[in-house]
Amino acid sequence: MGRKFIIMVLCLSVMITGCSQKKNLENMSSITTEDYMGITWNNKTYIPFCAISNSERGKQIGIVDGDEDNQIYTYKGHSKDEWLISFYHSGLMDNSMLLREINVTHIPDNLNSEYKWN
Repeated sequence: MGRKFIIMVLCLSVMITGCSQKKNLENMSSITTEDYMGITWNNKTYIPFCAISNSERGKQIGIVDGDEDNQIYTYKGHSKDEWLISFYHSGLMDNSMLLREINVTHIPDNLNSEYKWN
């Protein structure tokens, strides 16, 4: 009886932790212009910069328009005020897109963008 109780408590604890983590995610909004689809968050606009390796994703901090598959992550080693990573979890060729806050002018040396708005 004691072991079963402990296992139940552990399972409940894991379930509660998982639910509370999802509640901490920011709900960000998508924007669409003639040139791109970006997001707005905390009075900032983030626009696509370049494709990036999934390994560059840091902590998930948000979702876009309430869609849990449309995920936003920090960019490892960089400020979330300047850079975010967008990742749409579809199960097919899931790739990450680096997003630049529209007013950022200092671009790390290892990054290049072919988009005309950058």
